Amino acid sequence: MKHTIDLHTPELQRTFWEMILLEELVDEYNAETIDRLATNGETAFPDDPFFKVVRAYPLIREGELDQAKRLVDEASLLGDHPLIHLMNGHISEESGFTFEAEQHFLRAVERYPDVPMPRRALAIHYFNRKFYGESGLHLLHYVRLAGFADDTVSMLLEFFQVFDDVPLEMNEELTRVALNYLFAHPHDPRAHSLYAQLCSSRVSALTGQLNEGEPLTDEMIGLLLEVEDHGMWSATYDHSSDKVFRTMFKEYVDNVILPNTSRYYVTHLQIRYWIRRLTYRFTGGYSIHSN
Repeated sequence: MKHTIDLHTPELQRTFWEMILLEELVDEYNAETIDRLATNGETAFPDDPFFKVVRAYPLIREGELDQAKRLVDEASLLGDHPLIHLMNGHISEESGFTFEAEQHFLRAVERYPDVPMPRRALAIHYFNRKFYGESGLHLLHYVRLAGFADDTVSMLLEFFQVFDDVPLEMNEELTRVALNYLFAHPHDPRAHSLYAQLCSSRVSALTGQLNEGEPLTDEMIGLLLEVEDHGMWSATYDHSSDKVFRTMFKEYVDNVILPNTSRYYVTHLQIRYWIRRLTYRFTGGYSIHSN
């Protein structure tokens, strides 16, 4: 095979600018950076719809929907891109046209079934409408396309907190993958929290198979201990501004552990938790063999 592509090849250059710009479409966006990068792209590729439609993102976030719509329409005259449909969907959502937004997102998925972003948009759209089955389907497609990463793990965690009726065979495979992710990211509170949530879901499913008055099995007890331990680890590693994982652990202790154990057990658990928080930086924290 003859070498034909280098760093100055137009296709590689265009893909580079698109990659960099897509990384800017986050909650903590920088409008000036998006504008600068889009200008670079438009200068090199004036007929590419992506570099025009991407400018709509900060306008939508700032409520300038008419200006955003104008840019999206101008971009659509140059060609098609999944972001055109997604921006139209977000404009419709912000304008209160829920069904119209859904149609834009569905059109993006239909035209670009192997692009992660439309799946993500639909998963969030349906989740906000409390269509959890539809949300879960597109969320799993999103994870399939994008892999386990910070964003997908956070979305899975939020999903399983409200929709935990997962068949046992699916739970088993999800738990296996989540555990692999945890081993690769042992200091990530989301990884611990997702694994704990899946363990809790498995306990719920197994409990439903018990006869009335039948005690918990050793497997269930072991899973509950995993929920407790990894909930504690997620709280330990929680450095977020809103301390959501510490709040979740406290609520689990108050609402689940305390009513089913004793004040003595909870006090002992709290001592373990504070020892862990005070010493994990010196001990190395969680490891595969620390559980």
